[in-house]
Amino acid sequence: MTEETERKISKNTEKRRAAICGGTLGRENRYYIRGQVVDISVSEEMTDPKKWDLLTGLFQGQEKEITPFLDYGLESVRKPILVAEIVDQSGKILHRSPEIRGDESGFFFHEFTFPLSPGNYTFHIHFLKPDSYRQFGKDLAYLNTPGKHELVSQSLIGMGALRILSEEYTGIVTTSDIDQTYLATDIHSNKGKISTLFETPEQKLPLPGMPTLFKELREATSDSPLCFISASPHFFRRTLLSTFRTQGVKTESLHLKYLEGTLKGMVDKFWDTLSHPTRFLTEGLWGAVERVRKFAGSSFQSLFDQLAYKLTILLRDRIYLPTNSKEILLGDNTESDYLIFILYQFILTGALQGKELEDYLYKLNFLGRDAITRDNAKLIRELAEENHRIHGHINPVQLVLINKTELGPPSDEMKWNVRSALPTGLDPWKTEGIAPYIPTDGALGFALVMVEREILDLSSVLKISGDMAGQWFEGKVIDPNVLLELAKKLELPKETDSIHKKFVKTLKEVLEA
Repeated sequence: MTEETERKISKNTEKRRAAICGGTLGRENRYYIRGQVVDISVSEEMTDPKKWDLLTGLFQGQEKEITPFLDYGLESVRKPILVAEIVDQSGKILHRSPEIRGDESGFFFHEFTFPLSPGNYTFHIHFLKPDSYRQFGKDLAYLNTPGKHELVSQSLIGMGALRILSEEYTGIVTTSDIDQTYLATDIHSNKGKISTLFETPEQKLPLPGMPTLFKELREATSDSPLCFISASPHFFRRTLLSTFRTQGVKTESLHLKYLEGTLKGMVDKFWDTLSHPTRFLTEGLWGAVERVRKFAGSSFQSLFDQLAYKLTILLRDRIYLPTNSKEILLGDNTESDYLIFILYQFILTGALQGKELEDYLYKLNFLGRDAITRDNAKLIRELAEENHRIHGHINPVQLVLINKTELGPPSDEMKWNVRSALPTGLDPWKTEGIAPYIPTDGALGFALVMVEREILDLSSVLKISGDMAGQWFEGKVIDPNVLLELAKKLELPKETDSIHKKFVKTLKEVLEA
């Protein structure tokens, strides 16, 4: 590369400071905002502020080109100092936060108790300055580089959608996993994991019928909220949000895992334990070594396991939901969803609480993994106690559906896994007030169970079937014969037998017409 070319590239490259937020769901008297402040490298053609969508954090046209790999290298802004504004649909500013201080990786979180009426709002994030000499020095060095003109064109660096539910809301809130529940993601092979990094929103394919299921569910339940939780890394956020929009799926929030934070916490805790002499005096050498081994092992496993992460998110989000709201939980059998959703209910009802809960989680080994550290166990206990203070010992979960994939264990093995993991005396299939998970097959199975529960009707299932036709599934195209075969072989609970038979008969008549 010539010196002239290098100068040209330097001249044509700027940085745009942005807050990547997504959306959030809360209730009238308690809600929050969150996000991450990053610096995005942009070409000269991308400096027009009018062409940036502050809700998505994307430049016009990027919606089809963005990939997780492009976001992997986003440079986080250390310790940003921000201010958030809550804005109604007319553009009126209703409330302004005090200063919000982000962490060393640019992540920020702020809780509001300023009362808001139920409805849809937007929050605006304004950048004030960094609270870091290192970041200030980087900014100054950048601005003094020849050819660099500006770092931030305005203080408003990002926006997010905010939906507020009434404190008296008794409707449904659906929370869904993503990989192998909504998206047909190959996360169990190295090739599949690497491929996901380079997929654009249009290349990320949903499991057949799932986008239509979510649309039908929202329409049948008076626009009930939909939230996603995934253990995918945080740099998948812009790609996944664009994926949902491309596929016509409206979502209120998206939780992703901050893997770098897990690694940093793992290293910090390791050195803290080794360098703290009192640990060795009180526990002895082997006791301290065993503590380090346990923490390192469970922290490493937590990079891949979802149990502690998802349980924490579910309990934290429950704090911001109305007490009498009802929850539908959707997952799959490839990881820990089916145990997580059971534990969540036992924790909320108080069947597991206090020191007993903390010790159980710390000692829990599921599928051969120690996935919960002592710190995570304490955090889950604290979140459980806060939920009990706010809502009482109420289980909001009405329905748990698990997509039974070939990548995970069969139904009998799933049940054995759960019973082996739970404390003696806790059996979700024999406990009143607990909704055991229902293993079934994808969108059709999910929908038929919802028909039996009077959430959807049979016309919704037929719409889902129609949208499945022509899609690619398990190595073949879903033609009429394949669709009918899939419908016949669905694993469903006995109470859906009559509905299932009626659906298969109707589908056959439609396909033969």
